Amino acid sequence: MTVNKFHIKKISEMNKDQLLKFYQKSFHYDKSILDDYDWRYRKGFSSYEPLILLVDNQIRGHAGLIPVDLKVKDKKEKAIWFTDFYIDQKYRQKGYGKLLTEEWMKICPIQITICNDQSLRIFKKLKWESNNRFVRRIKFNNYFNLLPIRKNYEDSNLIKNDLKNLKLVDLNFSTIKKIIEKNDHNLSKKSFCIIRDEGWFRWRLEECPYKKKLYIFEFRNNYFITHLKLKNNYKILNILYSSEEISDDVKNIFNDFLKKNNIDFLAYVSNKPKLSDIFFPWQKKLNFAFYANDKFISNSIDEHFSDIQLIDSDIDYL
Repeated sequence: MTVNKFHIKKISEMNKDQLLKFYQKSFHYDKSILDDYDWRYRKGFSSYEPLILLVDNQIRGHAGLIPVDLKVKDKKEKAIWFTDFYIDQKYRQKGYGKLLTEEWMKICPIQITICNDQSLRIFKKLKWESNNRFVRRIKFNNYFNLLPIRKNYEDSNLIKNDLKNLKLVDLNFSTIKKIIEKNDHNLSKKSFCIIRDEGWFRWRLEECPYKKKLYIFEFRNNYFITHLKLKNNYKILNILYSSEEISDDVKNIFNDFLKKNNIDFLAYVSNKPKLSDIFFPWQKKLNFAFYANDKFISNSIDEHFSDIQLIDSDIDYL
């Protein structure tokens, strides 16, 4: 293995124009998400920063992160999501990915990620653990919409009316406060989980660059945060967050809602894979990988970490 002269730097040490040019070339996000990388990496929440790999003074790799707090029994622990892992095509299979990951792992003692198979192979070499406890469940509204002849959607707005007690509510602090109250109640019953507090919800919702495409629904005093988007000419509704487990009643209501709004498919993340589900017949396993210096925390993640949703990490806008 031949490794050329390289440097690893924090993104704050990079020229902003050079960094944006790299992001635009390497990641296929909407422009609003690409440009607002301060939001994407939750700048200001901690001192943690993504890393850049420079080979011969050119950006050839990137390791992003999103800082998050975890509840471990009665303690709050700092952790980071590993996101936006990228090595330039010409520099893969040369050890750069492993070198960049090793440096990234020095940032914080607890690391978690949802990753592809290629990244997982690198993490495994560095003694990360993994499981496939989480799945992305998908409901197709109309299989004919998967054919090459497709309708061109001019926008992705919802029909804003109630449907079978599914109430659309405003995204404002009053609504966020109610969601936080429900979330805090659920948090109190768990010994190990992600801490989604007021600061977290304000960052993820109020400061979100695609805030105008977020819709919040209320059903029987439970809340569902959704993101309506167009991708590859498909109209997609992601259920980013639900304050309670998504029941068959909720699935049935959203199924009707898909048809009324001509939405191609609906998706959410579940920790309960099923062999069959009449509402969501298709599912894709997610690679959840993690590493912690403390073996107790590592074991706790493996045994008790059960509440990842599409709103976490970068799963929604990948």
